Amino acid sequence: MIETDTAGSTKYLQYMCILPLVTSDIVGSLRGDKDTILARFEHESVYWAYGKILVSLGQRPVHLVNETIAFQQSIDPPRPKPIPPPFPDHSADLYKGKLTYCTWNSLQPPTPTTATSIVKALESFPLTPNNVLIDDGWQTVENRQLAAYGAQASWLDGFASLGAVISHVKKMGVERVGIWHTVLGYWGGFSRSSETFQNVPFLTLRKNWGAVYPIVHPYQVHGFFETWYRQLSEWGVDFVKCDDMAEIEDMDSCVDDEGNSFPLHMVRAAYVEAIRRNVERFFAGRIIWYLPIHVHG
Repeated sequence: MIETDTAGSTKYLQYMCILPLVTSDIVGSLRGDKDTILARFEHESVYWAYGKILVSLGQRPVHLVNETIAFQQSIDPPRPKPIPPPFPDHSADLYKGKLTYCTWNSLQPPTPTTATSIVKALESFPLTPNNVLIDDGWQTVENRQLAAYGAQASWLDGFASLGAVISHVKKMGVERVGIWHTVLGYWGGFSRSSETFQNVPFLTLRKNWGAVYPIVHPYQVHGFFETWYRQLSEWGVDFVKCDDMAEIEDMDSCVDDEGNSFPLHMVRAAYVEAIRRNVERFFAGRIIWYLPIHVHG
């Protein structure tokens, strides 16, 4: 919302809509600090590309958003029809005609990555989004490894649990709340030393340059996601975003605790199937699969 002084010394009120144009090569997002709006572009391709932003002005915020999106769609070149996934995918009901707020780019320094920041952001919006996606930063981790099912205390910032946060957000008018996680739990896998996973069988994924990722054994991974997703569902989670899908394709070997080799294709199949089945069971098939590109060299 902006105010402009006219020649008659009266205030002229308008709204500004700023829409980053997302392509398969460039993902644009917005961050803000006080009166400054920063456009951030993440390059998802090995080829050159330019980030673009569409800016429009109007006096009616809902009408402005609708007209801006309609114009964006009119200038966007036709895209090939996507190949449907080999399993039910109901994620379209998250974004078809819906407005979603993702916390990833907004909860970055100097803004604290906390539940309180989400509430403050929603209070500042002229429109309440239909969906809220709680992205990276909410989980309980140790050394970049998943250590528990719930949210870490610093992120909760006084809230009793993730469920309490979601309940508060929905009372503000949000229809659905989703959470982020990686395909392997967290960026570095699972924490063997955590109380949650002490009695769970593990394997170790490896990359040739030395990185290791402890993971829940594929024979037990369905039970893990069943337990986790059931708890998330009871807390009010409506959908999930599964990130870093490229990680299980980027590994070079897998071994058990005795050093015996374990087939990588079985790890990949077991994890994807466990997530798919439990998303269908607990979240009505609503999932966002994300596959960041890994470029080496």
